[in-house]
Amino acid sequence: MTHASPITPALALAHCAPDFLESFTDAERFVFPHIATLWLRPEQHVPRMMPGSGVPWRYYGNLAGRGWGKTHGFAAYINHEAEHGGLPVGTKAAIAFGAPTDERVEKVQIANLIDLAPPWFKPERYQGGLVWPNGVRADAFTALEGGRPRGGNYALTWLTEIVDWNPNTRRAFFNNLTTATRVGKAQVLWDTTSKGRNEVIRELMDNHTRDPLRYPVQRGTMFANELLAPEYLLAECDKYVEREFDEEVMGLTFAEAAGARFKQSWLDDARVSVPPRNPDLRIVSVDPALSDHGTADMFGVCVLSRADGHVYVEADRSNRYSPDQWGDIVIEEYRRGAAGAVVERNHSGDNPTFVIRAKAREQKPAIEVHVLAPAQPFPARHPGRLYVREYIGTSSKETRASGPATEAQAGRVHLVGALPELENELTSFVAGAGQRSPNRYDAFVYGVIELAGLAQVRPVPDGAAATHGAKAAQAILRERLRAIGRSARVGM
Repeated sequence: MTHASPITPALALAHCAPDFLESFTDAERFVFPHIATLWLRPEQHVPRMMPGSGVPWRYYGNLAGRGWGKTHGFAAYINHEAEHGGLPVGTKAAIAFGAPTDERVEKVQIANLIDLAPPWFKPERYQGGLVWPNGVRADAFTALEGGRPRGGNYALTWLTEIVDWNPNTRRAFFNNLTTATRVGKAQVLWDTTSKGRNEVIRELMDNHTRDPLRYPVQRGTMFANELLAPEYLLAECDKYVEREFDEEVMGLTFAEAAGARFKQSWLDDARVSVPPRNPDLRIVSVDPALSDHGTADMFGVCVLSRADGHVYVEADRSNRYSPDQWGDIVIEEYRRGAAGAVVERNHSGDNPTFVIRAKAREQKPAIEVHVLAPAQPFPARHPGRLYVREYIGTSSKETRASGPATEAQAGRVHLVGALPELENELTSFVAGAGQRSPNRYDAFVYGVIELAGLAQVRPVPDGAAATHGAKAAQAILRERLRAIGRSARVGM
């Protein structure tokens, strides 16, 4: 949804009918600056329902470049709804705010709602949120507290700066706060610029594509705001280049982060609906976490298969698990046809293999666990035997992912159905960007490396032979040194 961007009605009136402004009474002069509809561009106005449709919207989004005027438009709408929208009053809040941090709630939402409200209907800060003169209340939350909004009942919610929400909590926060927006008109306003891959923004845009009347989105660029000085615009254009210019200034969105190894188009183009019926090999790839604590990294667990030289990612079973739980998954997938497991042991040492052995011994009859030698190909499934390949990541995540990324670009890696969390990690992780370890990503990478035959196997030296050789070399060297010493004494 886009509009042309003329100047605001107030500025147009001042330009075209200055005599009319001169005729204002003192009361009209007082009121005029505080009529928000006169100071907003047409595209900044939030309609109560989409024009000509008779359909009330559920989510209304502003996805635009910085400086477009997203905050002003939403603040005007919320102040108007608080005064004239028939929102419930009393001890329960009718409105909710959501922002990246407490500081952004204060500076972006609370401060602007107070500043832009007319003098006769200004809200005041109250218990971390706001209260308007008629008793309408608002609660404030941050995206750092994913579960806190669960118990609310809100009629109107404003989610701001989604691009900066904490990636580890933003999905839970979005789900909980939007589900809690369930009384009255149950409307959600959201605004953001875009920067790389963000699964919440992607879902909102997918909703818009599916039903633009229920989920309208207003797009725009920094240049739409004619109140911005030309010198400022030139400086901003110099500051942001290439991808950053497209996102920060032009308000464009992309399916993956800048610098991500994997592109969404590669995954979409190679996607299949069902796994191969008779694969050459099926494995479970595990990237263990150090803990199952609620704030710890997840266990990366992917189920992959190989057929005709192509790799198929059949399932993403990543989650926070205890050793018992992820060990049970390996056994479960073995019984479904997996030949064994690929495990990373960088931080966990022998522990992952110990867990698999313990779980295998519990089975009736017990399953034999065989750890593969580095140069040994992964065998086909053998009844009663579960194979384990241990990987030690000696290279960076970026380097490890280069081979799987090449395979994906060539169309030889297929996701079976939609795997949204895995796809998000693949297309959003950027090495060196300070992100948390992406465990789904690592499990995927190790699995593809194994099935596509990308591992650079270095033979493990024979310890006994190496020791024997070193002793022999030492004896020869000592004899040569003695000979040199004897020659030196004879010469003297």
